[in-house]
Amino acid sequence: MFKRFLILTLISLPFVAFSQNTEVNYRNQLKLSAFRVINILNPGVEISYERLSGNKLSTQFSIGIATNIIGKPFEKLQGYNAALEEKYFLSRKSKSSKYISLVLNHADIRYQEKTSGIDTITHLTIIDTFTIARKITSLAFKYGIQLYKNHFVVDINLGAGLKYRTVKHYNRTFEYIGPREAFDLHRTANVERAGFAFDFPLNIQLGYRF
Repeated sequence: MFKRFLILTLISLPFVAFSQNTEVNYRNQLKLSAFRVINILNPGVEISYERLSGNKLSTQFSIGIATNIIGKPFEKLQGYNAALEEKYFLSRKSKSSKYISLVLNHADIRYQEKTSGIDTITHLTIIDTFTIARKITSLAFKYGIQLYKNHFVVDINLGAGLKYRTVKHYNRTFEYIGPREAFDLHRTANVERAGFAFDFPLNIQLGYRF
């Protein structure tokens, strides 16, 4: 009787162990950035792939394509962004995990903008269409939490860091005047410049784990 019970127990152990570890065996994630869709300064579609390499570490690669999703704030918008992020989990549970990470991101986009000026001969107002090339490279520390429901994951994260940005104008004839109002973020981002600035990334990602 005892022998049969022991054999049955040994046979059952792998199945019991598997059922208990189902939640932690999801080592891959595919996620879509919800904030990128509504980003008024850098609209687009961004997807991420995350791979858990151990109980504490995971690596995430993200790629985004610049495109107008809500309205058309940019004319002839094109470009991309790519990011590499290494995460260290402070805690990992079946329903949620908390982590800190270091993320390196690079964005390169182009679009058309308009300004105006007065023709010195005809004294008529001329609309001047030109191209803006904006490049940003940033490095930031982030804190995040992942919430799980079966195969689904919600990744909420925020951080702080530094970015180096260059904004250049091509084929512009007339002066492009800076923002007239303090909250004119679109025009502020279009002003020609080069230099460092603070970066405060914030994102919510919705995904599927497997």
